Amino acid sequence: MEILCEIQKRYNEFSDKEKAIADYIMQYKEVIKNANITDLAKTIGTSGSTITRFAKKIGCESFVDLKIKLSASKKESDNNIDQNDVFSYVYQYYNEAIERTKYLIDKETIFNIVKEIKKARNIYIYGVGSSGLTADEMMQRLLRMGFNTLSISDSHMMIINSSIVSEKDLVIGLSIGGETKEVVQALRVCKENEAKVIAITSFEGSSITKYSDINLMVYNPKFIDKNRFINSQFSVMYVLDLISMVLLKDENLREKMQITIDAIIKE
Repeated sequence: MEILCEIQKRYNEFSDKEKAIADYIMQYKEVIKNANITDLAKTIGTSGSTITRFAKKIGCESFVDLKIKLSASKKESDNNIDQNDVFSYVYQYYNEAIERTKYLIDKETIFNIVKEIKKARNIYIYGVGSSGLTADEMMQRLLRMGFNTLSISDSHMMIINSSIVSEKDLVIGLSIGGETKEVVQALRVCKENEAKVIAITSFEGSSITKYSDINLMVYNPKFIDKNRFINSQFSVMYVLDLISMVLLKDENLREKMQITIDAIIKE
């Protein structure tokens, strides 16, 4: 587990060849444990020396040490799972996403985000595509706790909104890859206007983090499986649940949430 998360955390530091090695390891970690460096280099289209340098870059003494750490990593999934068993496969996917995100996140970061949410005059959440849907979900939760919140997924509206925010506002940018052009540009303007900015992404040092005050790292689901159509936002939803639960420890926020529940029931 630890070595896999270390690869993701440093992913943006890698060269193209190193990223190809990282992608292969993350996708086929079980195969790597029994591979020799020559065959692996041929499969990936690189050299044995490049693989050795990659291993050292992520804190391993050698390729053999990398294999040992992969073998010793926490086995959060059933290695013998039938890939054609859809029910078991989806369970494994979600379990890995949660376990790896759990390793990456820092409790203090969650508490700091909650503190910023509570003191913000307005909260704006930016996201495009699937991240836009997650932004909508986050908005719904915060609205029901009484926060003045708006989710924005349209690029033009992001630019308009970012131009009028102030130091009293909180902006949350969602981008798994950390390079969503519309979100990055909007956060840059928000930062210029002195708004508080939070970035939720998978990669340290990605463009979205350059304009944020708080970075919340989640596991990138493409490292579990990038070839199947499964919820790419699951790791973000996990941290959203954590943020929501911490917020609801506040009695006042719980009461407001109950008011909205009662209002819906009475419809």
